[in-house]
Amino acid sequence: MNTILKKINLSLFGVLCLCMSLKAQSPAGYILKGTTHGIKNGKVYLSRYNEEDRTSTNIDSTNVINGAFIFKGKLASAEQLGLNIKPGNWSANLFLENGTVNISIDTAGADHYDYTKYGQGKGARLKKVIVKGSRSQDQLDALENNPALAETKSKREALGKQYTAEKNAEKKEALKAAIGKLTEEHNAIQFKLINQFISQNPSAVSGVYAFGNYYKFNSTMPVATLSNTIQQFKGEAKTSSYYISLAKQLKDREALLPGNIAPDFTLLKRDSTKLSLSDLSGKYVMIDFWASWCKPCREAIPHWKQVYEKYHNKGFEILSVSDDSKWNDWIKAMDIEQMPWPQVIDEFPKKMMPARVGSMYQVHFIPFYVLLDKEGKILVYGDDEKIIDAKLAALLGS
Repeated sequence: MNTILKKINLSLFGVLCLCMSLKAQSPAGYILKGTTHGIKNGKVYLSRYNEEDRTSTNIDSTNVINGAFIFKGKLASAEQLGLNIKPGNWSANLFLENGTVNISIDTAGADHYDYTKYGQGKGARLKKVIVKGSRSQDQLDALENNPALAETKSKREALGKQYTAEKNAEKKEALKAAIGKLTEEHNAIQFKLINQFISQNPSAVSGVYAFGNYYKFNSTMPVATLSNTIQQFKGEAKTSSYYISLAKQLKDREALLPGNIAPDFTLLKRDSTKLSLSDLSGKYVMIDFWASWCKPCREAIPHWKQVYEKYHNKGFEILSVSDDSKWNDWIKAMDIEQMPWPQVIDEFPKKMMPARVGSMYQVHFIPFYVLLDKEGKILVYGDDEKIIDAKLAALLGS
């Protein structure tokens, strides 16, 4: 009996020692060591980007002395952070995680920009940046530099140069179509690679970050696809800010699925009086998201005039919501187009952020349409005129 107890106690002691050893080996925080070629002395800032309001906040700073700097801190999870070195406003990104990470920076070949005429600054985006010791950065680099993606990217850039140089309108349209087709191919490959990575590494923060970046430019993917992808994440990936942002976007999109009540809003008409969406209840309403600067939007207006004339007396209304930030541009376009239905203009309460109502309705491109029934429930949500036409014909007769 004593022998058995001794064995049990020794086993427990061994497990305890192993746990203590593992705990001792796990990094307590990060040490970021940097070297700079082309910048001998200066100040370097470590910053966090907030996607919600598109602002960056400095979380730490240190000096560059004789071409070297060091940061020490602790992260709740792996995170994409920014580096900015002054003077010169040199910027780069890296995926930092707890542990020792080294970054080598060379100013040669950097992309210089000057946005002072737009009320912003000037600086340079560093191109020669090497990060070592960050598994998350290695994973992200492997995804972004996949040979299949590099090939389609190269072809797309070549076609883009041809498109810019081409003077013939017909050939230009053909090149535009070819670029569009290649973009679809590129996106399909990228989505497949990201999904494969997530299935093999569901807890990797780099995976949820990569998918979030992909979704930013492919926000029209079916809600079911977004939901299924998000559900794969586990552990550290699921507690990251990138997952929280995606989960919020999913919830917002689910609220806009057909059958749900459309969010009410109030905006100003050209005479500065207020008009609410709910003021139009009792009618079939199509919300038309457009702008004076949007060529496809304005090309669609003659069609909607025909639709309006056909169905208006049967209880159909259109409410155009302009994405213009300048009232003069909006009024000038309305005077030219002579649209006979109610017009309101969206609001931009936060600098550098999308319009308030457009964001509420998850509108990432225009023209975009939302068709509502008489109770304000969403019937159609999308950019396809033909689907709206078919639905109105079914509801109000052809």
